[in-house]
Amino acid sequence: MCDGPSDGLNRREMLATAALALGATTIAGGADRPVRPAERPAERPAERPTPCLFTKPLHNRPFKDLPAVLNDLGVNAVDLTCRKGGHVAPERVAEDLPAAVEVLKKAGISVPMVTTEITDAGRDHAETIVNTVASLSIGFVKLGYYHYGDLHKLHDRLAEVRGKLKDIAALCGRWGVRAGFHNHSGMTVGGPMWDLWQLLQGLPVDQVGSYFDLRHATVEGSEGGWRIGLALLAPRIIMVSVKDCIWQKEPGGWRVKDVPLGQGAVRVEEGFRQLKDAGFTGPISLHVEYASAGAVVGSDEDRQKLESIRKDWRTLTNLMKTVGW
Repeated sequence: MCDGPSDGLNRREMLATAALALGATTIAGGADRPVRPAERPAERPAERPTPCLFTKPLHNRPFKDLPAVLNDLGVNAVDLTCRKGGHVAPERVAEDLPAAVEVLKKAGISVPMVTTEITDAGRDHAETIVNTVASLSIGFVKLGYYHYGDLHKLHDRLAEVRGKLKDIAALCGRWGVRAGFHNHSGMTVGGPMWDLWQLLQGLPVDQVGSYFDLRHATVEGSEGGWRIGLALLAPRIIMVSVKDCIWQKEPGGWRVKDVPLGQGAVRVEEGFRQLKDAGFTGPISLHVEYASAGAVVGSDEDRQKLESIRKDWRTLTNLMKTVGW
């Protein structure tokens, strides 16, 4: 399948594709093997994206303590960290991820996606993470990062990443999970967005796609760049990350500073409208990066962080309503 901007999927095709991404379920006694499509119950495409909170700002609390905090904040879905230093350690994913999902589920909180550091299908517990995610009907997995390094070897690096991504796509295909490649700004593969479009060429959209970050896209192209990147990747965007930022002059030069949602340079509403027109219905992960993840529980800093999350969550849900989601 070609994925260029001239042959992008229409809305109906995008919705049909999204149905494949709602997660895999396992049958009794079958947790150690992929679930065939015929064994899965009939699934309906999501009617609207699912807002969820990236749990990094809550790393000062174990996952068992999350329900009370999330319920107080009015958050009913999370993007759970499943990586080193996260709520679920990769080496304990088979034991702790089901436990975390159960604790959250009992409190009415869903887990539509998890954030991992997977960059190689054969390393760092990648297969255990993917098949555990599939067994819990979590449909989306955020991948880790690849860095460019020596730009004289840019094409070699892209070819290397392409091989890794092909293997990850095959792994996700075996388990019915979709992997999202994040366009992080800076010297990171995927940041310029055109490179990610090239990497995704020919790979099945129901196995791997773009995890589009409006903030990082804005940093790389604050005027037309983010719009062009979004349009280019639109047929392959399966997940979205939302946060805001400004440019601030410091002694060492200009730096990007994260700020509350709606107070910076990121044109979230415009981006949402563009995504809506493309038929996007995947998870939207709210990142509150400007809030301290390590604040002492119960401290003034911690209370301020929780209030920041509350306000950003309200801003996100209001923006979604504004565009008709």
